[in-house]
Amino acid sequence: MPRPHLPAGLAGLLGVLLNVVAVGALQVVPHTYRPGDVPAWLAETVAHPGATTVSAWAFTVGLVALAAFCAGLAFAVRSPWVVVGACLFGFGALLDAAGTMGPLAALHVDQNTGIGLLWMSLLLDSAFNGLLGLGLICFAIGLPAEWPKGLRVLALVAGVVSLPVALQFHADDFARLLAVAGPLWLVWVTGASVVLMRRDRG
Repeated sequence: MPRPHLPAGLAGLLGVLLNVVAVGALQVVPHTYRPGDVPAWLAETVAHPGATTVSAWAFTVGLVALAAFCAGLAFAVRSPWVVVGACLFGFGALLDAAGTMGPLAALHVDQNTGIGLLWMSLLLDSAFNGLLGLGLICFAIGLPAEWPKGLRVLALVAGVVSLPVALQFHADDFARLLAVAGPLWLVWVTGASVVLMRRDRG
C-alpha cells in the first residue's frame, strides 16, 4: 500500500535525532553558539576536533532533513498557513545548514578567520531560530482541526519561545533560551512526524 507521507515523517524523525546527537557532542564545548566569548568557543572547538566534526555533520544533515520534513508537511496538509510556515521553517533550516560547517572549517584556519567563521555560524543559527518561531506559529494557525489540539498548542508555544532566540547573536541570555525552546520544537517535530506517518494508515 502506498504511503506518501512516510518519507516526510522519517525525515522529521531523522532531523530530530541528528540535532540531539549534535547537541550531545557539544557538551564539551560550553561556549558554543554564544556571543559572550567567541574566542573561548574557538579554543574549545580546536581542543575537541572529534566532537566538532560530529556536531557539524549531524547539524548539517539534520537541518536538511528538517527542510524535507517541512516540504512533506506542506504537501500533506496543503493549508495556506501551513505552506507559509513550511517555507519559513524549511528556508531557515537550509540557511542554518549553510553555516553549521563553520566550526569544522575553523579547525583549519588562523584564529581571526576562525572567529569570523564562528560568528557566521552564530548569525545563521540566530536567523534559523527566528524563522523557525514564525513557521511554528503559522503551523499553529493552519493545522486542520483533525490534528491533535495539543500539537497545535505546542506549535504556538514553541514558536513564541523560539522567537527571542533569534537575538542569540546579541547576548548569551538569549542563547540560553535554547535550553527551553530547543526541546519544545524538537518534541513538536517528533509529534508531527508521527501524525504524518499515521495518516498513511488511515
